[in-house]
Amino acid sequence: MIKDWLARVFFVCSAFVCSTSYAVNLIEVYQQALSSDPAYQQAFAQKLSNQEGVPINLAGLLPSLSATVAPFASTSLQSGPARVGSDSQQGYNIALTLTQVLFDFGQLSGYRGAKRTSEQSDAAFNQATQDLMMRVSKTYFSILEDTDNLRYIEATRDVYAKQLDQVKQQFQVGLKTITDVYTAEASYQSAIADYIAAQNQLANDKENLRAMTGQLYPSFAYLRDDFPLVKPVPANEEAWVETSAKQNWGVKAAQLGAEAARQKIKQQFAGHLPTVNLQGQYTINYARNSNGEFGVTPNGSAQSHTSVVTLNVTVPLVQGGLVVAETNQAKYNYQVAAQLFEKNLREALNLTRQSYLGVILGISKINADKQAIKSSMSSYEGMEAGYRVGTEILVNVLDQRQKVVQAQQQYASDRYAYVNHLLSLKQAAGTLSPNDLLAINSWLEETSDQPAKKIGLQSKKTKA
Repeated sequence: MIKDWLARVFFVCSAFVCSTSYAVNLIEVYQQALSSDPAYQQAFAQKLSNQEGVPINLAGLLPSLSATVAPFASTSLQSGPARVGSDSQQGYNIALTLTQVLFDFGQLSGYRGAKRTSEQSDAAFNQATQDLMMRVSKTYFSILEDTDNLRYIEATRDVYAKQLDQVKQQFQVGLKTITDVYTAEASYQSAIADYIAAQNQLANDKENLRAMTGQLYPSFAYLRDDFPLVKPVPANEEAWVETSAKQNWGVKAAQLGAEAARQKIKQQFAGHLPTVNLQGQYTINYARNSNGEFGVTPNGSAQSHTSVVTLNVTVPLVQGGLVVAETNQAKYNYQVAAQLFEKNLREALNLTRQSYLGVILGISKINADKQAIKSSMSSYEGMEAGYRVGTEILVNVLDQRQKVVQAQQQYASDRYAYVNHLLSLKQAAGTLSPNDLLAINSWLEETSDQPAKKIGLQSKKTKA
């Protein structure tokens, strides 16, 4: 029994260690967000709700059948000088009414508007799906960037700490001045503050991701340093802009919303127009009479059947200006929807151009950043060697070290910005899909090494 218990404890502990050390990837986070993100679930529920508007408005154009049953009973008392008695009657009326709309421009316009609203909700849901992909991706890569920055700052803090210890020791033996000690101390304290700020930023972005997925992940798969720097296909900015104007889901949703608003104008204007309905009614009347002892009405029952077909034409005359006001309101609402469509179109085209240029520029910036890190690192190592032999002052060495960190941070920022621009370009064009996330996910690897280590950008004496 004890062995079994220990085995279970070991299994649970092992599972816990594995779960905490497992690095989640982009696709796993996205799949979790699909079932947990409130904004996405709201868009899905709104889509289902708007779809029900189609059969609701269609029902007003289809035949309607109703049945009415009205039982009744009555008793009357009769009195006179010679006779006293009562008469009673029981029975029921059954009416079946069938109504079919022949002409109702308001109902027809409402049905057409409901179809456009349903189509708009479909487009809005597709937009929400792409928006979820972008939010997850941006937050995911923000966490990776925060982690890289934290490592860079941590390495710099450790370098400053060692530098401070060396300066203090040299000051004690008279090789350095108190100014050198203050300078090294200031750089070290600044690095500590930067490290705390980087920790807070990382924690905040992890919480932002948890707001979408409902989970707090301990570790993440990282972007490989050798991931492919692909260019947009086709390599033509205007071709992407043209695709965006046709396929962007936000633009489509706004366009369909404007069309639904136009149908609303017709629906409200229909208050001026007549409506024509065909109505058929079949009625059954049944009655049974009974009389008292001195009554004169004979006992018996009677039943009748009646069929009526009518054509009802309703012509509105005066409604106190209601139809005019509602029609004007619908026109203004259409103008709002039309301007929203134009706004979304311009924003989509602008985002397409910016994202396209961001991808092209990102490739050049990443390559330039690698060279900048090598150059700044080489300069730092030279200044550090010069400081040891007394040909360089400490302030210059520390400033150069900060430039190394800035170059590393810029490299990390440009890497993740390139990926985000690549996804943003496809979102603006309306072509972003889970397959794109799968492609990006293949660029990730489960490792904790920072990019600078992989390309030989660390100092030979201290880790960068």
